[in-house]
Amino acid sequence: MDEILEVKKLAKKYTPTAGVEEVSFTLKPGRILACLGHNGAGKTTTVRALLGLLKIDSGEVLYEGKAFDVSSAAYDRVRLNYGVCLDTPGFYPNLSALKNLELFAGLYGLRGEDFLSRAEDLLKKLELHDRRNDQVRTYSRGMAQKLALARALIHGPKVLFLDEPMSGLDPAARVLMRGFLGELAEKEHMAVFLTSHDLNEVEQLAQEIFILEKGRVILSGTLKELKASFMKSFSYELTLSTAPGEQAAAALAAELGAAKYAADGAVLHLELDRELQLETAAAACAKTGAKMAEFRRLQVSLEKIYFDSVKRNENRN
Repeated sequence: MDEILEVKKLAKKYTPTAGVEEVSFTLKPGRILACLGHNGAGKTTTVRALLGLLKIDSGEVLYEGKAFDVSSAAYDRVRLNYGVCLDTPGFYPNLSALKNLELFAGLYGLRGEDFLSRAEDLLKKLELHDRRNDQVRTYSRGMAQKLALARALIHGPKVLFLDEPMSGLDPAARVLMRGFLGELAEKEHMAVFLTSHDLNEVEQLAQEIFILEKGRVILSGTLKELKASFMKSFSYELTLSTAPGEQAAAALAAELGAAKYAADGAVLHLELDRELQLETAAAACAKTGAKMAEFRRLQVSLEKIYFDSVKRNENRN
């Protein structure tokens, strides 16, 4: 898969301890890349540099394989292919949602029926169509956030930058937004770059991540790769039809070859140094007289990966 945006050793220092240094990553069509980090880690600086809002000290930014100076007029033309949705969207509050979109689309030369068709489609998908003629000042924060996304997409960009896209959204709107962003990447082959503090949402949205700490990338890769590398053992949760006694739990754990186990009511938490198949678990239950109700393998969470990486980096320094 070819990269649409490649960043090599990006550096921008405000002071000796503030800014970013040697930040590198690639953004690919059809993929969602998440940039994670504490406040002050360098996420905003990275995004502002890519949007041409900061003059970088060093590094290289390549768009579709061609290197650009992010402060140049040539890069201004590249930025026409970007859509940007910030955490605090600004609108003309006394104008309708449709009029706000029309004004913004006009900056890209999108007018008339072409604009209206695109706007109607986006507003329907984001469940704002019934309120398209209402003044934006009557919108809730969550509605304004969805409208900001529609505005970022109105001109059909190839790359979408999102800052805390789930901010202000209720649970139903989060599900809608998650599905919508996934569709943008999968069906429209859009490249999506997002920053977020919501690790659970990122885990459900992104295929790739990188973590910034004090302006440097301390971890990067696909979620699948990172989860595999952080999986020191194989963890399982075996739920029985009734809670086993201490001896029965120990016997079942021994039969399964568990290095560690813990019983919590009818649930047996197991750690093994090898992979355990459902058929093997069922056979062990039958042999020891236990009745299995549910069996599942536990995955390493993004939250654990994030905090373990930050802690490891702190210990290294």
